[in-house]
Amino acid sequence: MAIDLNKILNLDLSYPGISFGYESWALGSYLKVLDDQISHACDQYRLRAERELEKAKSKLELEEYWSKHSQIEDAAEKEIPRFFRIGALVPIWGLFESFLADFAFWVGKRENAKLSFRDVRAPHFRGQIEKYFEGVLQIELPWSVEEREKLAHLQELRNFVAHRNGRLMDLPPDKEREVKALVARVPGISVENSSLVVSAAYIDGAAKLVFDLVGRLNQKLADRYAYAVFQNSGT
Repeated sequence: MAIDLNKILNLDLSYPGISFGYESWALGSYLKVLDDQISHACDQYRLRAERELEKAKSKLELEEYWSKHSQIEDAAEKEIPRFFRIGALVPIWGLFESFLADFAFWVGKRENAKLSFRDVRAPHFRGQIEKYFEGVLQIELPWSVEEREKLAHLQELRNFVAHRNGRLMDLPPDKEREVKALVARVPGISVENSSLVVSAAYIDGAAKLVFDLVGRLNQKLADRYAYAVFQNSGT
């Protein structure tokens, strides 16, 4: 969404939303070149792996040679792209979590809130944010029910990637069912060979969701607090 930079820049320099523009731009730029990075990595892997295979060809049975060649192709076509794309979930969620936590601390201090953000207990970060802004600070988060649900999916996927690298192997049965149920609800996500696969479309949608939600709250806070520093100082 379009941000009113004049209002944001008129806030005091401790306001965390001032850096949202360039941090979101940097993440967006990284995601735009992700496919190029994937293509380059796959080409380099093929080149190196096929060179090593050719060196060993004389020692291999024909069937073994083609089996190893097939493994190289499978890695280049599926595994390397999978690894790159699931990794993109971590900085996308990281941008959301870091800005929301910073907003919560900044507003809490500004409002002289009786509770700090750290004092709020919730099952997950999203719940903590909702409790603090809407319960303690009485500031409605400008997000729809559908957007909050998508955000919940993103956090669960990010956590699974961060803790298990997207692999379902050796998960307890109840946890495996939970992950597969989540995958079934989210377009652009699948499970192949016991590994989480994230499509390019899902990455684009997740980034847009985070940019929109953080940007919308950033603007709401700017509208609420802009010029207050200058008015209070008598200028």
